[in-house]
Amino acid sequence: MAALEQDRITLEEARRYLQHVVKTHVTAQNDLRQDLRFRYGSPPCELERQITSNTTETWDILAEQGIGATISEQVEHDMIAKGRSRAEVAMLRLVLDSHARPLLRSHVGAARRADDFEKVTGRRIKGDREAVQLLELFIEGMRAANAAVATPPARALASDVMDQFDPVQGTFSQDDEQREAPSSPDPVTASTVTDVQANKTRAVIHEIMPAEQDDSELDPSINAVIERMIQFKKHADEGLEEKTARQYRAFGILLQRVTGKTDIRSLIQSDFVKLRAVLLKLPKSFGKSPSDHTLPIESVLAKAEGLPKEKIGLAVGTVNRYVDHASALISAAKAEGFELHPRLDPGLLRRKEKGRARDKKRTFTREELETFFRHRYWSDPEPGPWLPPLAERRRSGVYWVPLIAAYSGLRREEIAGIGVDYVRQEDGITYFDVITTTDRRIKNATSRRKVPLHDDLIHLGLMELVRDARKAGYVRLFPDLKEPASNIMGRKVGRKVEKFVKETWGDAGRGLSLQSARHYVQHVLDLDTEVPAKVARDIMGHEGQDVHESVYGDQSPVPALKAAIDRLPSLSGVLSLPR
Repeated sequence: MAALEQDRITLEEARRYLQHVVKTHVTAQNDLRQDLRFRYGSPPCELERQITSNTTETWDILAEQGIGATISEQVEHDMIAKGRSRAEVAMLRLVLDSHARPLLRSHVGAARRADDFEKVTGRRIKGDREAVQLLELFIEGMRAANAAVATPPARALASDVMDQFDPVQGTFSQDDEQREAPSSPDPVTASTVTDVQANKTRAVIHEIMPAEQDDSELDPSINAVIERMIQFKKHADEGLEEKTARQYRAFGILLQRVTGKTDIRSLIQSDFVKLRAVLLKLPKSFGKSPSDHTLPIESVLAKAEGLPKEKIGLAVGTVNRYVDHASALISAAKAEGFELHPRLDPGLLRRKEKGRARDKKRTFTREELETFFRHRYWSDPEPGPWLPPLAERRRSGVYWVPLIAAYSGLRREEIAGIGVDYVRQEDGITYFDVITTTDRRIKNATSRRKVPLHDDLIHLGLMELVRDARKAGYVRLFPDLKEPASNIMGRKVGRKVEKFVKETWGDAGRGLSLQSARHYVQHVLDLDTEVPAKVARDIMGHEGQDVHESVYGDQSPVPALKAAIDRLPSLSGVLSLPR
């Protein structure tokens, strides 16, 4: 302790900072009112027990071995020899390597510790030596806090009650006090219960019990926060995709199934560690079976244990999407004024993905597109067993959507949901007006744009299809793509493209999809020195790379967009259609 005084962090400063660490962590994790609501009568699942136990053990390891501590093969072997299972060791390694150590080593973590130290002492730390001491104090504080909250609240309450029992007299000290003061006892409040449960740290808990939320305030349920977030994003982003809204809701349901919590205020970082651990153990096919949505999550995990290794664990990109949804949820809750755990940061759990984002999906080359459009669906004038007559095909969205994608870079849903009234003209130029409609929402604000028709699409007869659709009173240009059971646009054509790709290339076509045509247009525009970068972004519906590009400047004029679109290479030579 004297060393602290010599190196400027005084004993009083250390005491204040340690008290802050313990108070913050214990209050968030061990608010008995929340534990009464979520855990009494609902025993924690085995996964929850493992998370709690491993978190406590992790801080013990870090306190004894430092932040360089790791679970080596030898340590794992020793643990297994002492009766630990490989799954338990893997969970401990996960908590240590993916949660605790990044928190301690990151610049963000160091900055937070310095800010907290300044808050409780009134001064900033000075130099690396004090930063190291602060780290040691934080680890010891977390070790003590996790040890304090590891005991289930009911057990802690029962233990405290038994401390008041006199086995000789056969009475409780509280009974004697009540006989001396026979007046009616006050109702036991949540804060009183908390003081009983945390008897040995009563002063710590008592000082920081959060005030009760007023009944008139916002609904703190996770589902309610998600619904408000969805509505805000739909308004602010000029049309959040319904697909994304469904993903947010599915995430919220899974989070509650895994944690057993429904109140946003009860969430702590280990809840999201637990969620990520579950995602890594779920079958890759999770969500496709109706039972996946009704069975207890423990049963789903138990069934997954019998699957081959390659069929277990969601993809890194999928796990990261759940983490991003978690970050969005927490940000929304904070924006609404809910008091959450100060260390709650789901974004720290994101896993590094192999390769660049642009490498995840293949891009069509021009040669591949020409080969693709030589498929019988576009090239064979004769009908077949499964092939409608050419005239019928030319009225189908399956025929036109891939062509429009290859000549415009529009997204599948943007093309499949286009209304006949949104094929418009300006300055004599025909264009697709991509905006939110009652039938279709766009991805975000920058997706709202005008994309002129390539000359080839006009020569191939697209405008005749538009005129016929208007005459027939159609709302959508491609009504055949509407799926009665879903509001998702274009699934049918997406499946057909995958089928045509497989028929054309077999396994060599893996990674090619309708989205690959959009990537092709982006690639061609990026490489064309005659197409300004802003014009290319406006065609693709992308944001600028900085604030100036994103905020300032109107959308490119339609003639400039048309000039860029017509620079896309012609593919009509491979199609057996009159020009």
